[in-house]
Amino acid sequence: MYSELVSNSIAGGGPYASKTSFVKLLRSVKRETLKLIETFLDKAEDQSHIGKQFVPPMMDHVLGDYARNVPDARESEALSLFATIINKYRGVMTEDVPRIFEAVFQCTLEMITKNFEDYPEHRLKFFSLLRAIATHCFPALCQLSSEQLKLVMDSINWAFRHTERNIAETGLNLLLEMLKNVQVSKFCNQFHRTYFLTIEQEIFAVLTDTFHKPGFKLHVLVLQHLFCLLDSGALTEPLWDASTVPYPYPNNSMFVREYTIKLLSASFPNMTATEVSQFVNGLFESRHDLPTFKNHIRDFLVQSKEFSAQDNKDLYAEEAAAQQERERQRMLSIPGLIAPSELQEDMVDS
Repeated sequence: MYSELVSNSIAGGGPYASKTSFVKLLRSVKRETLKLIETFLDKAEDQSHIGKQFVPPMMDHVLGDYARNVPDARESEALSLFATIINKYRGVMTEDVPRIFEAVFQCTLEMITKNFEDYPEHRLKFFSLLRAIATHCFPALCQLSSEQLKLVMDSINWAFRHTERNIAETGLNLLLEMLKNVQVSKFCNQFHRTYFLTIEQEIFAVLTDTFHKPGFKLHVLVLQHLFCLLDSGALTEPLWDASTVPYPYPNNSMFVREYTIKLLSASFPNMTATEVSQFVNGLFESRHDLPTFKNHIRDFLVQSKEFSAQDNKDLYAEEAAAQQERERQRMLSIPGLIAPSELQEDMVDS
């Protein structure tokens, strides 16, 4: 049906059209067709009927077209379309995830990981698709091979390392979704034995990088989740590799505490061993109290001198925004304090 729509749409192009303009027309029609299908599926009332009759035959054409094309001819709207389908039909799409993964994952990653500039639309839509899969079709990710899962985790790490804020935030939110789903799955021990330390190391790397300071709130949430997981009862096996660790630890908390001290000591040679140990101990003591946990990390960043006086303002961006909203609400509660024209502008903006 998809290929018929495209073919019928370009049939009236005429013999006078040049090859270049024909290709441009084809891409334009294909792009608009994908948008039309996405809107139709999103707005359709009889979702069960549409899902059974329309989606399956359409998938082969769209996925095949995306996989076969050269990078410049792959439309990002195909990624957006499948994100919409998964968000709409949720767990029903779990069995189809391997097909989607095989068709779009590897070839899209090859497009977007060469640098941080090319294919900006594909970047954001790719990670939105991956987030939809992680949120609604998580069992499909558990069935991936170890090589495929590593590809997923590498792509998430690559996303939150990105200097584009939207992509970095999408990657961090995706990581949080993954971690929450993993925690309540049978996959918990296996996943964290492989990725716990890597995730912690990567998050501390971006947390202490001033280029990624807008992601501070999400960095804190990921770290809090990791440290709270240690005594949640979800992990029932050691995180350390007995073949490489010279002696066993009494529990995972002690192992991760020591690992974190070594990690940060190597990363911050300007800080004493006592200062690093106090910070890590404070993380474990405050891990169940988010405001205290966040303030403790913020104090460490200032103490480590990784953030200048100007950078420090960004660490308080969330609190500053909350204070502004409280002040605005206070002013709204006093009749006449805010001009009607300003109120109308707020209504338009919202």
